[in-house]
Amino acid sequence: AANGDYNFSGERYRESAASSHSFPLVSLGEETLFRVESGGTPKSDVEEYWGGGIPWATLVDLPATDFISQITTTKRTISEKGLRESSAKMIPANSVVVSTRATIGRIAINRVPIATNQGFKNVIIQDSARAVPEYVALALTKLVPTMEAWATGGTFAEISKSKFCELQIPLPPLEVQKEIAAEIEGYQKVINGARAVLDNYRPQITIHPDWPIPTFEAAPFQIIDGDRGTNYPSKEDFSPTGYCLFLNTKNVRSDGFKFDELEFISAEKDRALRKGKLERGDVLLTTRGTIGNTALYDASVPGDHIRINSGMLIFRPDATKLSSSYLFHFFQSDNFRAQREAIVSGAAQPQLPIRSLNEARIPLPPLATQQAIVAEIEAEQAL
Repeated sequence: AANGDYNFSGERYRESAASSHSFPLVSLGEETLFRVESGGTPKSDVEEYWGGGIPWATLVDLPATDFISQITTTKRTISEKGLRESSAKMIPANSVVVSTRATIGRIAINRVPIATNQGFKNVIIQDSARAVPEYVALALTKLVPTMEAWATGGTFAEISKSKFCELQIPLPPLEVQKEIAAEIEGYQKVINGARAVLDNYRPQITIHPDWPIPTFEAAPFQIIDGDRGTNYPSKEDFSPTGYCLFLNTKNVRSDGFKFDELEFISAEKDRALRKGKLERGDVLLTTRGTIGNTALYDASVPGDHIRINSGMLIFRPDATKLSSSYLFHFFQSDNFRAQREAIVSGAAQPQLPIRSLNEARIPLPPLATQQAIVAEIEAEQAL
């Protein structure tokens, strides 16, 4: 009590003898126990490769909020022909799926047979008498920092299959694996309950009556649309790698960027476009289809050459008057949510036209106050 160091966790005060266990380490390349398969993607411009009912997992199917995802269905499917004529492979049920490109270390167990895109390494358990997928997945969560350290590449790092197979996990007896998995599952149920509260969280910006509240048209930012001209890329211009990342609305979610199913264009095609190229400090807002998702292109985001498609807008603040982070959090707030829902048009394909958005309003406190609000929101989010 003297120093105010209160902790109501019973574990802190439990007296127990120190114990240690030593289990043999096995590598993921141990072929009597595991088989590691990479994923693949059928050509996007061949229509008959898609929608055929074979589950095909992408990063969308492994939400960042999951500790270990359980895959029973996938957002997208491919056909038998798409599977046969691409590098995609069927992964048997109860394998461990690990993202190993761009976003490294999301982990899932597929409860049904699936294929995956090339951003995954898939661990198939060959000997079910020696390992259970629930334990293998848990062990791999402890190796995410190692995976990130081993990843190589340019803008979007990736861990190779050969390097992935070098990862080692401790392998206790099967019954001990099951006990560990059951114990952690109990903790996870508590976490899931807390996350249900977090899912409904929205930043709150209490507006002071002295603050100006200009319309978007008069606010200190530029609104920049994606290029729609004759030079707009066609299907043939896109590839899985290249000079300039070309963002779709699926790459911008409710809380930032989601670098999944990436498409790139060449330097030559990039130079031919006039609008829609990001600069550091830009804030993105999706305005068609799934509207209202937002992302901040700050120094933490990889990639120096990024463009947007026409389903979103770039907001480029005057940094002397408006903080990019404040604008990003404002777009997530209930204040802006209510405004955008009042002006959205279109039933089948909802959209936020620039003309209507120009009438929306943003509270504009002094820059120092904006920064204080951002600090408070981010501290609240961290909590």
